Amino acid sequence: MKFFPYWSKAVATQFDRDGNEVSASCWRWSEVSGDDAHRSALAAAHRVLHRRMGGEPLGAYSYGQRPLREEVVQSQFGRHGELAIAVTRNAYGVLVLNTAQVMFIDVDLPPISLGASLRGFFSRLLGGKGPSAEEQQAAQARGRLEAFLDIHPDWGLRLYRTSAGLRMLVTHALFDPCADATQAQLESLGCDPLYMRLCRDQQCFRARLTPKPWRCEHTPNRVVWPHETDEQRRRFENWLAEYKRRQSGYATCRFLEALGVETVHPEVAPVVAIHDELSRALLEMPLA
Repeated sequence: MKFFPYWSKAVATQFDRDGNEVSASCWRWSEVSGDDAHRSALAAAHRVLHRRMGGEPLGAYSYGQRPLREEVVQSQFGRHGELAIAVTRNAYGVLVLNTAQVMFIDVDLPPISLGASLRGFFSRLLGGKGPSAEEQQAAQARGRLEAFLDIHPDWGLRLYRTSAGLRMLVTHALFDPCADATQAQLESLGCDPLYMRLCRDQQCFRARLTPKPWRCEHTPNRVVWPHETDEQRRRFENWLAEYKRRQSGYATCRFLEALGVETVHPEVAPVVAIHDELSRALLEMPLA
């Protein structure tokens, strides 16, 4: 997994031919020390500044191309000292579970159109007993999952409902998130292509553990990590205290059932425990 304990931002400045000051800033990371991260950041800032002064296009980084700059708030290591599980806080403030080999699959269901919602509403109002548009969508996704399990009878997984769709936690084995076979399995189950790419680039699977702030009537976190000043730290702590208060009445997903083989891989069991506790998956609460 690509999570680094040390991050630093550096700024490089230079005057152009007209005497105007031009600057460039970069964040960089290190496994060694903060000083090492800062040296790397300063070198990167100078490279960017040199290209800018020369009129070269700087380009843009695509999703997942850089290591994620997220604070690691909890971690567990594998038998060989490698990072196996990491709970991080993402850019807008929620906790995310990252696993080196335990597969998570999130399947977002398309938004229901206003027309479909109204037809379902009036049908139920007039005594109709057919499934709602939301229930039909969930049934279709469930049918695709059951078809997959028919082809892969050796698989086992836990199925959860999220605010926007379904989540699967695969329990029978471990997987390499970068492997072509893993990517093909994610695709066959309807996984988001951006998530698949992030899994490969970040070398891990990810699952959100706490509610999105706007779904519990709070604003996203606006203070980047690591905090550079006491004022930034104070603003973040204030935001976090209010977020914890507002999200206390919500769950991130709801456990529905276990499917397939019952045997749970021993390295998956602790991930299930962390996920279900922090996401409140076993509680009857509104989803956010």
